[in-house]
Amino acid sequence: MNFGPKLRAATALAASVLVLAGCGGNAESASSDESSTPRSGGSITVGIIPACGLDKAQTSGCNFANVEVVDNLTEQLPDTGEVVPWLAESWDIADDGKSYTFHLKDGVTFSNGETLDAAAVKLNFDNVVELGKQGRAFQSSAYLQGYRESVVVDPLTLRVDFDIAKAGFLQALSEKPLGIIAPETITTKTPEDRLAFGVIGSGPFVIDEVVPDQKIVVSRRDDYEWSSPKNDHTGPAYLDQVTFQILPEDLVRTGALLSGQIQVSTTIPSNDVDSIRGQGFDIVSRSSAGVVYTYYPNVTDPILSDEAVRKALQLSLDRQEIHDTVFNEFQTVPSSILSTTHPNYTDLSDDLSQNQDEARRILDDAGWREGSDGVREKDGRKLSVAIQFSANGDKPIHELAQQQLRAVGIDFQLQQITAAEALANRNSGQWQLQYGNLTRPDADVLVSAFDPTYSNYFKASYDPELEGLLDTQASELDDTKRGELADRIQQIIVERGYAFPVTEGSQTQAAPPTVHGLSFQAPWWPSFVDAWIEE
Repeated sequence: MNFGPKLRAATALAASVLVLAGCGGNAESASSDESSTPRSGGSITVGIIPACGLDKAQTSGCNFANVEVVDNLTEQLPDTGEVVPWLAESWDIADDGKSYTFHLKDGVTFSNGETLDAAAVKLNFDNVVELGKQGRAFQSSAYLQGYRESVVVDPLTLRVDFDIAKAGFLQALSEKPLGIIAPETITTKTPEDRLAFGVIGSGPFVIDEVVPDQKIVVSRRDDYEWSSPKNDHTGPAYLDQVTFQILPEDLVRTGALLSGQIQVSTTIPSNDVDSIRGQGFDIVSRSSAGVVYTYYPNVTDPILSDEAVRKALQLSLDRQEIHDTVFNEFQTVPSSILSTTHPNYTDLSDDLSQNQDEARRILDDAGWREGSDGVREKDGRKLSVAIQFSANGDKPIHELAQQQLRAVGIDFQLQQITAAEALANRNSGQWQLQYGNLTRPDADVLVSAFDPTYSNYFKASYDPELEGLLDTQASELDDTKRGELADRIQQIIVERGYAFPVTEGSQTQAAPPTVHGLSFQAPWWPSFVDAWIEE
């Protein structure tokens, strides 16, 4: 099968909305303004939450700078879900779905001058597989599940072979964890150095400076000529420089925006939306398509290995109350483990409705009896579970969940630690609950989140039926059958308590009207290649 120049996604992501909310309902915004002419030059500072690392192959979240530096073989258009060529001009797919041959764009170079050719792409894929074996690249290595080898046919032609059919591979190639980085980065930098100080890519910006826990500075690459098809213009970015200022506190980010210390603020807290609009700033938002923000249980934990406890926890959460109390108009109450904007979404709202009477009955039947302090006990053990988290903005969510769970006799403890400590604990198994999401508008996002070979949270076999279904859907080439498998996977995850959905995520940006061209990459990362500022 030959594809080029475009591949239609199985289901359009038109529902994955871009929301514009300007002062007084004014639609003239930071996102676009057709009456103005973009100009080159100038710099902006963007307030962000702490970065988890600057190599997307090794970390899937909290990363704003890397997406400006690295390009991909394919692109997924944010508004339609269509997968289109980018660094790969076209491709051929074997009838059995096990082999993909890519024809690369000529003349592409990395910012260090190296040529982006078939050998460089092969090195990237081999590197991701090796990082996966080291336990460093769960999401990106999941994208290459079943990888056998890459074969350099000629300098601009690469064949990638798998042991299994790869139904979602073209979409996976549009994800930043499979972005192509320079061979020099792979051969001369340790994985730790890449996480700490970044990578060399072929993108429109280059990392200039990294001050750990303070800022990341990227500058425009003037010879950039292979822009993504989703961008509003071709050629180099408009801005000379973008500084990503790490501001962990919501209050500090909002204050810096309103005072002019930064020009763009990301991850807008709910209680600041009205004040930001009231000061004449615009807010743009994009809903994520993927696994919603979720409490993940450690199913090897002595308490959370009990399915009755997990089922009770699922039924005890009042997600509507959490939404109404903590979140804003840009978030949505979850009705499945996947977001409503995901092409494989299945409505499981009935299973996620709060029913604390049923939760109490389940715990009673399982032998968990209420103690004198209101906390249930069994065999001398308190029904106590702890959530480990690092972001201050998440604390109100956990505090409200704490109240809801206490009502059925579950002691829900809050343990705020650093992101590094949370990662270390997750890798060592020293945790009970952690909180996060995972974005990817393809059914294989379920593999990345729940397959023990690739998951950050499930490290050993825990449900053979579920694991078998995950493997089967990943290689199913029939879209209808693959969708049915994804439906069943979601049902099992929710029914058996392998995840406790909390809210659908979204990414927000706020800026004054003098900042134009703010946009998002699929699935939801901010993009600044089209951004420009008025004089």
